[in-house]
Amino acid sequence: MEHDAISMALNIDKYLANCWLVVRKGTWLERQGGRAGAKVIAINFSGSFSVSAIVRMRKLWREQQIKNIIFLGSSEIKSIHFSLTTGVEKFIVRHGTTKSSPKKDFVRRLTWSKVTAHWCISQHLEKNVRSLFPVGDAEVFVNYVALGSKLNEIPHAKQLTARSDSFELVHVGRLVQGKGQRDVLSAAKRLRDHGIPVHVSLYGDGDDNQYLVDLAKQLGIEECVRFMGYVDSPFSHFDKYHAFVYPSHGEGLGNAFIEALASGIHCFSYQNTVFPELKSLGLSFYMAPDRDVASLAEDLKEVWEARSPVNQGNVELCQNVFSVEAEMDALKGYLC
Repeated sequence: MEHDAISMALNIDKYLANCWLVVRKGTWLERQGGRAGAKVIAINFSGSFSVSAIVRMRKLWREQQIKNIIFLGSSEIKSIHFSLTTGVEKFIVRHGTTKSSPKKDFVRRLTWSKVTAHWCISQHLEKNVRSLFPVGDAEVFVNYVALGSKLNEIPHAKQLTARSDSFELVHVGRLVQGKGQRDVLSAAKRLRDHGIPVHVSLYGDGDDNQYLVDLAKQLGIEECVRFMGYVDSPFSHFDKYHAFVYPSHGEGLGNAFIEALASGIHCFSYQNTVFPELKSLGLSFYMAPDRDVASLAEDLKEVWEARSPVNQGNVELCQNVFSVEAEMDALKGYLC
């Protein structure tokens, strides 16, 4: 979400109108947003409801004559709701993660009542929002995440040829349960049992790190698993790998998966949440039944044995579907 916020602020400022990135003071987003060139305004938030933040935001909206506000997240919705002045004409909430519990009680109906539009980054999330949120008369629209300059920076994936002496797999994401790293290691074990010389690189950090280290040892594959940690722009390393394995248990729209598709790398997922939707866009990748590690491993084995080439069709399609121009064109219709 943080990376998306910075990218969106820069793109809106460049293509549509002056844009300020309003953030919680003292956060990574404040520091990184400034480094990236965004117009950052930092505000002290003392919890999900902050009177001082409300006062500061109301002053900001008036001084800068703000007419459009786009909010990424949900925890500060109460403060933002009470900060809105009469000059604010459009209040858009952008949804990037799947929610599981209803948000239609009296308090939430009140605090979401000033939302003019819900921006969903996938059709899967549109259904999730309509089901769980108090949409009321607000518009709900789908607008995919733009990869922006990344489209010109993502290298082509490593070619898998008859001379390849190892099968290089990669996963990018926070090391937390449900992101799919556990499934990747289990699939890698099955491949090793079939005599396939597989190596796995995991980019990211998180609470599941030690569990994954222990799991690799338990499976007897610790020598072929690399923990790369947090890395800026992990997509820049896709030219080292043959396959991007992303068996997430629940995604709104995984940026890393889109970036992988744009590299032409062989991509693997489960058949859940947003992945069938990506298939419907014409993107080509392997989609195993949900949480079926055996099928996931079989798909990987098939690619290794076929030595299939990089998917240039995915590269070209991503250039159109996930361009900044497409994202900004869709957004401007909901701004005043």
